[in-house]
Amino acid sequence: MTTGIRIFKTNIAAEDGKRDRHGLSGSKPPYVSHAHNTGIMLPVITYSRNVFLPLTFVCRNACGYCIFRRPPGEGCVLSPDEVMRILRCGAGAGCTEALFTFGEHPEEVAGFMPWLEDFGYSSILEYCYAMAEEALAMGLLPHTNAGIMNADEMRYLSEVNASMGLMLETTADIPAHRNCPGKEPARRIAMIEDAGRLKIPFTTGLLLGIGETSSDRRESLEVIAGLHRRYGHIQEIIIQNFCPKPGTDMSAFPGATLQDIQETVRMAKEILSPDIAIQIPPNLADAAKVIPCGVTDLGGISPVTIDYVNPEHPWPALDELRVLTKGYTLKERLCIHPEYIRRGWFHPRLRDCIKNLENAVHMRGTFVIPAKPLYEGKAKSVYSSEKPDELIVVFRNDMTAFNGVKHDKFTGKGKLNATASEFFMKMLEAEGIPTHFIRMSAPDTMIVRRLEMIPLEVIVRNVAAGSMTKKYPVAEGTVLDWPVVTMDYKDDERGDPMINDDLIQVFHILTAEELIQVKKMAMDVNRVLSRFFDECGIRLVDFKLEFGKAAGTIYLGDEISMDSMRLWDKVTGESFDKDVYRFDKGDVITAYRNVLKRIIPDVEM
Repeated sequence: MTTGIRIFKTNIAAEDGKRDRHGLSGSKPPYVSHAHNTGIMLPVITYSRNVFLPLTFVCRNACGYCIFRRPPGEGCVLSPDEVMRILRCGAGAGCTEALFTFGEHPEEVAGFMPWLEDFGYSSILEYCYAMAEEALAMGLLPHTNAGIMNADEMRYLSEVNASMGLMLETTADIPAHRNCPGKEPARRIAMIEDAGRLKIPFTTGLLLGIGETSSDRRESLEVIAGLHRRYGHIQEIIIQNFCPKPGTDMSAFPGATLQDIQETVRMAKEILSPDIAIQIPPNLADAAKVIPCGVTDLGGISPVTIDYVNPEHPWPALDELRVLTKGYTLKERLCIHPEYIRRGWFHPRLRDCIKNLENAVHMRGTFVIPAKPLYEGKAKSVYSSEKPDELIVVFRNDMTAFNGVKHDKFTGKGKLNATASEFFMKMLEAEGIPTHFIRMSAPDTMIVRRLEMIPLEVIVRNVAAGSMTKKYPVAEGTVLDWPVVTMDYKDDERGDPMINDDLIQVFHILTAEELIQVKKMAMDVNRVLSRFFDECGIRLVDFKLEFGKAAGTIYLGDEISMDSMRLWDKVTGESFDKDVYRFDKGDVITAYRNVLKRIIPDVEM
């Protein structure tokens, strides 16, 4: 089954020392962060990491714009085994939220119940409760969007949910909601009010471009603001634009314009209390043009699952979020916001999971993204961190060859290389080889020790290939009598010329002792990796390394990935490395995935 993602938010506060339209004191703005070593106060943009679990697509409503709804039939209920698989993937990818969603009251649709009863459950809420317990057991906080529920049903689910949600969409009576008993505005407002009485941290929002007017949007925002003034439970509001879908009644409907989205965000900032986060889904609109209007959250970003409501719009990778939020502090959050954790608005059985995930998010840190990275490589971007002895390395989806003459982007490529690099860095650390790796903060983002990089590329060759066969009289595929270490001076303008030991010392790049140490480390890396790859049926032909210094110690830096190694199948000689791209030998992403499947058999890609 394909996999997905979800969306939420965090808000902008009143100016320091001023009072908002409701008379609330602004005190110190919570959306301000001090950028490391800049003296600049940057606004905060938040996001969460989640997995999207659509327990069923069966729904009693028949909205004119929806492609989520499907009739009962084979596969109409996500099986417990599939739920568990997705949860395991999410936990392994560092997700903190399990978003459970399903069509509203599917039991009312003829033919649905036998499919649910096959799994041993008598209602979709009972099934959701059980799967939420499994999520908690794996260390993920559940958030449920179930459509219309009464107070007793919400109270029941609140035992295993850190937060819940229901889109108001609009207070207007519109044709798109004909044949949709659950879309009556009064019923949705009543449920949001019940959630307030129950002290459930809640998400709601507007769906733009479904037939409502600008005045309808203002009225909807005023209703939400009033509910929050009364109960204080709305932690985030989604400003989401409707995207026309082929095959629906509204496939030719124009939807919301960029100007509509911008105006609604500004309106939300004006009307809503500053403690309500204003969120947009970054996959549905031109986020870079909407964020400055008052957006404070980008919702759930999943490394594992797709957006099942808008599957044609893939979610941005974390490095793309960083591009969108340059000039802001990008900060991870949980599905229950900090103020509700402080208030104790959660069931006692969630306490340990919340505490553990708060610690995990804190350890991953807050990302202050300056206007420019410290360094922009061919396939990685390096950013400063709030910790002066650490850096943030984002593995991008760029693929280059022949010194950048050939350049493309491949979805997921950054994550594949980051996964491999993390795996090998940990392996080498276990073998006593010091590396700059500290931890992963996202599937494509690595926190590393800040090093003073040594301007050398250290190449270890076991088999003749590539430039070696062009420069020397040796045939490709010739197994060398012993591993050969060569070094190139890193200088793009000079074409990274080869350099010998004497020049390295004369130019004061390394001392004689340091040179011996670097070569030994390179040979140790070759010994460990060659042995491991051999067990995986892969020949390590050659690879390049980079090193750096910190506090007098030499560390292995940069990356160890399919981009930096030449790998051949031991039996067929098939390439599994960048040569697939260089010489158009096939699908390079398939080749990279093949490597990961061999070295980490249970990896999810």
